[in-house]
Amino acid sequence: MLPRMDEVLVFHSKLRANRSLLKRLLTGRFDICLDFTGTDRSALFSIASRARRRVAFEWARKGPLRALIYQNFVRVALQPVHVVDQLLELLRPIGVNLPSSEMLPMLTVPAFAERRAQILLRECGVNARFALINPGASKSEKYWLPERWAEVILHLQYHHGLPCILTGGSDPEEQTHLRAIQTALAMLGNGPLPLPLVTLAGQLDLTLLTALTAHSAVVLTTDSAVMHIASAFRIPQISLFGPTNPFEWHPRHPFSRVIHSPVPLEVSFEFFPEAKGAPMGDIPSVSVCRALDGLLPSPVCVEVSDVQHAASLALNMSESLPTHPPSL
Repeated sequence: MLPRMDEVLVFHSKLRANRSLLKRLLTGRFDICLDFTGTDRSALFSIASRARRRVAFEWARKGPLRALIYQNFVRVALQPVHVVDQLLELLRPIGVNLPSSEMLPMLTVPAFAERRAQILLRECGVNARFALINPGASKSEKYWLPERWAEVILHLQYHHGLPCILTGGSDPEEQTHLRAIQTALAMLGNGPLPLPLVTLAGQLDLTLLTALTAHSAVVLTTDSAVMHIASAFRIPQISLFGPTNPFEWHPRHPFSRVIHSPVPLEVSFEFFPEAKGAPMGDIPSVSVCRALDGLLPSPVCVEVSDVQHAASLALNMSESLPTHPPSL
């Protein structure tokens, strides 16, 4: 998925499962090893690589043994910076000119993943543009309210004519969250949805998820890995941040929109290291829908047979606004 990459060696959490990896490292001929994490395990694999040049961050120096493992330790800027800019600093000791701070990673979709994605979309009845929604996150406090996701899905379908694909992991908590979203949709909706709603959580590997993301018309996520995949392809996207500060992690391309819960009624374009977090529930669905309207082409407005449904949807969205003025 990364052009010009010849090989990917996968590290497993169980050390016993890494025998083939250790063998490959010990028998390979590597010139440079960049250690981005600085953990004991990454130090072990760094020295196992026997690369002639091994580089790590200064904070990875945890005793005299580390000086034997690495030839260079990189000091990062004292002031907070975006994570991409921080990681690029590892290139300095090996004589690589740092690219522009706004440079994005370059991803490509393997041909086999492209074919699998096309087949999957046809099987799901999604034959045109679609929205990809990844509601999950690594921590439960990053979850947005299920009924808010449901309101946004209805907006995407009725106002932008977009089928929706729900993705996520197989974690029980995340699966419960996805079921809650579907329950909320059943309660808010008025019968079957006009367009497909496909749930693929727990059914996709990384390459297939990447291929679907690359084909999306828009991607909606919390602070998660899918957010970064969409950013690498410059896909129009909306990212929701609550307790975490988007300063170090926000996508950096012209089609990205970030909504941070301390400022829930507007899209954030400036980010500050001292910004405080707030509960995800402070973000109303109407803010996300407005951001979608500004990011996507003119609304399609799928014909609604029951006018009462549209009125009830508008009422539900207005009730999801914060009942107290946000702290700006």
